[in-house]
Amino acid sequence: QQNQASLTSLINLNMEEVIAANLKTTPIDKRFHTTNQANHCWNRYNEWVMCLKKTSGDEDQCKPMRQLSLSICPDAWVEKWDEERDEGKFPGVQYSG
Repeated sequence: QQNQASLTSLINLNMEEVIAANLKTTPIDKRFHTTNQANHCWNRYNEWVMCLKKTSGDEDQCKPMRQLSLSICPDAWVEKWDEERDEGKFPGVQYSG
């Protein structure tokens, strides 16, 4: 619950930052200060799914969040997670719009 609430607040904050700055890649996240960005990628992808869930699947409204995840995650991971979501097997945030 608490983890999901903090992710929800990050979605609101990050979307405002992205829109205001017109960023093309994900901003630095102080929670992930090491060079291995796997956790950062995972969170960005799940923040995008949470945005879809929050907006009833409005992909246009969540496009900035999708861009952030695509900018940091390997294509193969995103493709795998997209397929897992389609098949109902994704281990992260659940939304099947």
